[in-house]
Amino acid sequence: MCRSALAFFTATLVCLQNCRPGPAPFLRAAWVFSVVLGLGQSEDNRCASSNAVSCTKCLVLGPECGWCAQEDFISGGSKNERCDIVSNLINKGCSIDLIEYPSVHVTPSENEINTQVTPGEVLIQLRQGAEANFMLKIHPLKKYPVDLYYLVDVSASMHNNIEKLNSVGNDLSRKMAFFSHDFRLGFGSYVDKTVSPYISIHPERIHNQCSDYNLDCMPPHGYIHVLSLTENITEFEKAVHRQKISGNIDTPEGGFDAMLQAAVCESHIGWRKEAKRLLLVMTDQTSHLALDSKLAGIVVPNDGNCHLKNNVYVRSTSMEHPSLGQLSEKLIDNNINVIFAVQGKQFRWYKDLLPLLPGTIAGEIESKAANLNNLVVEAYKKLISEVKVQVENQIKGIYFNITAICPDGSRKPGTDGCGNVTSNDEVLFNVTVTMEKCDVMEGKSYAIIKPIGFNETTKIHIHRNCSCRCDDSRGPKRKCVEETFLDAKCFQCDENKCHFDEDQFPSESCKSHKDQPACSGRGVCICGKCLCHKIKLGKVYGKYCEKDDFSCPYHHGNLCAGIVCNAFTLTICLKLYLIGVKPHVLSRNSIMWTKHQNVSLAQAT
Repeated sequence: MCRSALAFFTATLVCLQNCRPGPAPFLRAAWVFSVVLGLGQSEDNRCASSNAVSCTKCLVLGPECGWCAQEDFISGGSKNERCDIVSNLINKGCSIDLIEYPSVHVTPSENEINTQVTPGEVLIQLRQGAEANFMLKIHPLKKYPVDLYYLVDVSASMHNNIEKLNSVGNDLSRKMAFFSHDFRLGFGSYVDKTVSPYISIHPERIHNQCSDYNLDCMPPHGYIHVLSLTENITEFEKAVHRQKISGNIDTPEGGFDAMLQAAVCESHIGWRKEAKRLLLVMTDQTSHLALDSKLAGIVVPNDGNCHLKNNVYVRSTSMEHPSLGQLSEKLIDNNINVIFAVQGKQFRWYKDLLPLLPGTIAGEIESKAANLNNLVVEAYKKLISEVKVQVENQIKGIYFNITAICPDGSRKPGTDGCGNVTSNDEVLFNVTVTMEKCDVMEGKSYAIIKPIGFNETTKIHIHRNCSCRCDDSRGPKRKCVEETFLDAKCFQCDENKCHFDEDQFPSESCKSHKDQPACSGRGVCICGKCLCHKIKLGKVYGKYCEKDDFSCPYHHGNLCAGIVCNAFTLTICLKLYLIGVKPHVLSRNSIMWTKHQNVSLAQAT
């Protein structure tokens, strides 16, 4: 939590500084704030305790880390002086203008063209480990234009339901007038793939699959687009009246095949960009799924494209059925909501599919489809009252967390969305974007947040802010690699990115004894050598950072009376000091004390 608070605070600090020329009074207040909270002194300060010898390596440690690029910032200090929390760098004398700290920015589009989904575009600058937030707003319209396309299973068992369609046009149009000022209807039919084992290929039945029932059926077909979307209700009823039933011999039908074509063949169907697009699928049987086609020797995967020629699906016998995932993707891409109107016991099968097909609803139709119009109206009311979103065009290494804030005040995951939304409501989505790593540069640079069933989206442009401004010729020269600590045999550096081979230089060479910590616990072992910490009490030095200039007592300004201060002499000094002996004269060859003139070195130890 401290890290998050610190990262947020330093981001605000630097961001505000970037907005104003020169040092600002609030920087000193910021320094006081960090000191009071003890943020910079935390033992968990991964910036200062790191092995970062370059700006780039420092910045990837965490969103709270900054790098001081000031040339004269340190002299003889330890390598981690330059990499620290921003407030610490300021405290140690680094100019705010020379602190490398890529900030996080969220910039909504100024030229807004969307009316339902805002903002339409967002530019986000991210650094590794940081997160950016913005609020997405969705405001449904009061009345949408509506395009309703009937996709009907015309196998023989659906005969009574097809007859009911002859009279739905005018009645449905009147009922939908309450919700839409612009309503259009279209029509298409499907059966199954016209190959064995889905249909009978016996010469006497190939063109009339219903001959066993003394019925005159049309030849089987995968999908036929019968009538494009039209406002002419009479034309719709005439097209339905002319429709004949067909047949096949296995139970499942080719519904998903036909649904995908109806979704992607936009110009044939006549889908309007500004309309709510409804695909009503009427059936009494389940549908074939991907891989079922292998029973007929069809192994080419469905390519998801439109293949209508003279309004007939011409690749039915050469491409597999689509998978559920593929069908879902095409429905969402084309802003289509599906209403499954199912008769009989297969209703449960379609209901179980709803979680896998966002923006779909299943309703059970009664005998002879008596409740069809009411089912459509209720399904439409439910669809427009639900607001859900999903992320498309995902970017590698970028993660989205979306929370819906519903009109009733409840919070839900964005994929669950909000229900019971009216045209007077506004649904908010809190979008959090994070970047895990900076080394992922390939692939897409934008993602899309798409509300299900809406014809507007939010496009999010991502800029990875991972580099240091070392090549910026404007202003003072910047130092982004601390060459003082680079050993050509150990470090490999490429464009400010440095790393070292820890296996080649084990930490054992940095220990005075094998049971001692590396560098006496007062430094870091880099390339087999100790780099001692620089602390406020004084200087730490020595091959193993075992020496310092502050642990032993002073006499007349001389540390330990002029002899080398180390663990051995420190022990003597402390023991004598504890028994009340004060140093007077201490040389390399003898030890003389004011109280006990004859105390020898051996006696003291």
